[in-house]
Amino acid sequence: MKKLSKILIPSYAEDFICIGGECEDSCCIGWDIDIDKKTFRKYCRTKDTHIKEKFPKHIYRNKESYSNDVDYGRIAIESSRWCPFLDEDKLCEIYRMLGEDSLSNVCYSFPRVYNILNGNYEYSLYMSCPEAVRKLLSDKNPIKFIQRDMLPVKHIVNGSIDTGDKYWKNSPVRKLPELRSLSIEIIQNRSRGINERLLDLGSSLEKNTHREAISTKSKYTFQLEFFRYAIESLGVFDEIESPVFACYTSLVMEGFELDKTAVYKEAVETVVKPFVEENAYLFEHYLANSIFQDNFPFSENQDMFDGYLLLVVRYALIKFYLAGIAAKNRKLIIDDVALMIQVHTKIINHHKTFILNLLQEIKRKEFDNMEFISLLLE
Repeated sequence: MKKLSKILIPSYAEDFICIGGECEDSCCIGWDIDIDKKTFRKYCRTKDTHIKEKFPKHIYRNKESYSNDVDYGRIAIESSRWCPFLDEDKLCEIYRMLGEDSLSNVCYSFPRVYNILNGNYEYSLYMSCPEAVRKLLSDKNPIKFIQRDMLPVKHIVNGSIDTGDKYWKNSPVRKLPELRSLSIEIIQNRSRGINERLLDLGSSLEKNTHREAISTKSKYTFQLEFFRYAIESLGVFDEIESPVFACYTSLVMEGFELDKTAVYKEAVETVVKPFVEENAYLFEHYLANSIFQDNFPFSENQDMFDGYLLLVVRYALIKFYLAGIAAKNRKLIIDDVALMIQVHTKIINHHKTFILNLLQEIKRKEFDNMEFISLLLE
C-alpha cells in the first residue's frame, strides 16, 4: 500500500473502535461479504487445520468481480444470513484464529471510508454502522476536519477524483473542493435553523427555479403522498432484509395510514419541529458528514442540483419516520434519531436502484426545483 504522510479526518471519527459482538446490527449479518484476491489466496494456503476445513465450504471465486482489491471472492452466506465464520458470540473466527491482518480488505476497512481528492486521502465513517452514528452524534460541537498522519493499514479507496485532470476541463466538478467547503460552512451556520440552512444551500447552487407552483395541496398532504411513493418504491416488505426497518415502516404506515394529514401535521408541529430546533446539531452532523463523504454536490453525477435534491430527500425521509415515531410515542429522543440515520443509511445505500429511480421520478414530475424543496422542508 502506498504510504501517504497526511490524511483529512472529521473530528468524530478519530478514535472510532469497532465494538464487535456487542453491536446490535452486526455488519457480519445480512450482507454479502467480499474477499480481495490477496486475502482469498491467503485463505487457500492457511495451515490452521480448523479454519482450513471451513474455507472450501464457505468461500468461492466471484466470477462477476469488478476489482481484485475488493470482490475477487466471496463468503457464502448461510440461510440465517450470518457469516459462517461468526461464532455464537458474534465474534469473527478468522480474526480470532488467524489475526486481524487476515481479514479481507472489506472486513478490515468497514465502516471506514477512504476517498482521495486531488491526491490527498480523506477518511470518514459509514453511517450504516450503529457505533459510527453514536460517535457522530456524541459531541454537540461542530465537526472539525483535521489533518493527521496516515497509518499504513489495509483500506479500500471508495472514490478518487483529481479535479485538475483534463477529463473535468469543462465540468463544474473542477470546483468540487470549494463547493464542498462552502456547503459544509452553510450547514454549520448555527445562526440559522436546519431547514433554513438547507434552503440557503440550495440557493447557493443557483438552480433556475422559475416554474409554476408544483402543488395546490397543503404541504403536509404533499409530503405524505411523496413519502408514500418513496416507501412503496423501496419495496420494504418484499425486498429489504431489515426487520428493524420493516417494523418502523409498519409503524409509520399504521400511524398515519399514509393519508391522515391531521395526525401527521400534529406530530410534526407538536413534537418533531420543537425537537429538531432543540437538537439541531444532530442533523447538522449528519448532513455535514454526508457532504464531506460523498463529494457533495457531485454525490450522484455532475449535476450539482441532483446531489442537493437527494441530500434533502434523505434528510426529509428520516424526519418523516421520526414523525411516525412521534405520532405513536408523543415524544422523540436522541436514540430515535441515531437509529433512523443508521437504518436508512444501511437500506438506501445498499438498495441497488432506489436512489436513481427516485431521482428519475422527481425529474419526470418536474420537481427538481426549490419549490419542491420548500414543500419538503416547511
